[in-house]
Amino acid sequence: MSYLFKTAKKVEKVFSELDKQIATFQNQSGLHCAAKCNLCCMKKDLETSVLEFLPLAVYLYENNLHEQFLDELAKGHDYCVCLSHLKVEGKVTGCTQYEHRGLICRLFGFSGLAGKTGEKKIYTCKVIKTGQAEEYQSATARINTKLKIPMASDFQMKMDQIDPSMANDINLINVSIEKAILKVAYYYSNSPGKVPKAG
Repeated sequence: MSYLFKTAKKVEKVFSELDKQIATFQNQSGLHCAAKCNLCCMKKDLETSVLEFLPLAVYLYENNLHEQFLDELAKGHDYCVCLSHLKVEGKVTGCTQYEHRGLICRLFGFSGLAGKTGEKKIYTCKVIKTGQAEEYQSATARINTKLKIPMASDFQMKMDQIDPSMANDINLINVSIEKAILKVAYYYSNSPGKVPKAG
């Protein structure tokens, strides 16, 4: 098993741990994303690391979808290339690669940030803060007492421990996705017989 493939598996393990903690926090806080909302995906200056999209890059390569994605990236989309541009009643339909989304996509909404004085804050959006104001205010108070919330800094540290170079290679989201795809494609195109198997 190649270094890149093993690294992608380590990232997926971190994601799995985070997803479980977020699910628990959502259940205990009552907070959730608004139905059919993807406003956070449409942030134009969203920055991410290359490492968090390594699992996506491996998935795309092993399913022969990497060239299609590179072609889409070359079009210079304002938003994340994974965001579907198909219109349904005037709205985009959401992430086409939700299972392989990056760390930032998982953290935003339901993770914690440490304030200057040490208090915890929920890393979330205005839609949740205003649309679920009562639950948000309650959860904000409770995370500083007994309610557990996954801390963004803890999971960033876990990523740093996997591969510091890729974890700290920060770019606009589409640039990071492209770098991850090219890294995987370059490795396997120069390593005959080492293409990872789907599934």
